[in-house]
Amino acid sequence: MRILMFRGLYLVTILLLIGCSTNKPASHTELTLENKKTIEQYAQQLTKSINDYDHVLIRSSWSNEAFAKRVKNLNNVQRNVFNYIFDKEIKDEIKFNNISLVNHVNLKNGKIYVSKIEHFDVHSEITFLSIFDDSYNFIKYQVEIINDKPYLCDLFDLKSGIWYSQTVKNIINLNSRYDMFSEERRMANLAMRSSNDELRKRDTLSALYYLYEIPETHWVGNGLSLMKLNLALGVSDSTYGEVLETEFEHDQSLYLKYLYYQYWNDSVNLNNVYNILKGQTGDDIKLDSLIKSKSLWR
Repeated sequence: MRILMFRGLYLVTILLLIGCSTNKPASHTELTLENKKTIEQYAQQLTKSINDYDHVLIRSSWSNEAFAKRVKNLNNVQRNVFNYIFDKEIKDEIKFNNISLVNHVNLKNGKIYVSKIEHFDVHSEITFLSIFDDSYNFIKYQVEIINDKPYLCDLFDLKSGIWYSQTVKNIINLNSRYDMFSEERRMANLAMRSSNDELRKRDTLSALYYLYEIPETHWVGNGLSLMKLNLALGVSDSTYGEVLETEFEHDQSLYLKYLYYQYWNDSVNLNNVYNILKGQTGDDIKLDSLIKSKSLWR
């Protein structure tokens, strides 16, 4: 989880994002049977390149222009804001996290697999399963055919439960409602700066407390909840349990349900979470094995 500060803008992103290349001419192409086969082959090629510790394919097959078109329904001012922060910050963050994805799989002795491929009218969605010694995670990419080649154009992290393009749009809308002179924006930025200052002092508990000073107007998705939980883990098990209880009251996302039911050993509700997860990820036999071995989704 990373919190990005864009000249006073407060943006919650997800832990693992995807890489980028130079902009490519983009136009929606209705998928043919041949296109679908090409995307399926690309999914296997991308899997192999990640497992081979090769960053080239995932970086070269990301389209900035196609992603920008996914951030829809912005007015002129909002579009200018998006263009600015994308050029100055977001595209570099995407590139960094893409490299980190490949590095993480390999440095942690993991393996990535294609879990599910769904084809739609003009795009496909590829879900990948990453497996490590005692944990696993999922990540989904949207893929379009651009100039007869497959390009990544968006990311859905199952922990956040939202497409990255929508996350960016939500943040831009948020900062349109609360400009740099608003009390809510001032409080959110001050709380984040104070929390980061305490982390630099290695005072995890104080850093956690400051996150609770962020006003509800600036709670976007479950990113802030996950940040609180990550900090609470560094304090104590009892603190983690308390934070989990309070966050679960207002965040009923699938991943928060998983964390909650897993912590309290609620096998019935946890099994329901697993069934939903299987439906979203293709009911891969590997996931059944991971669940039986009590591997953690993280």
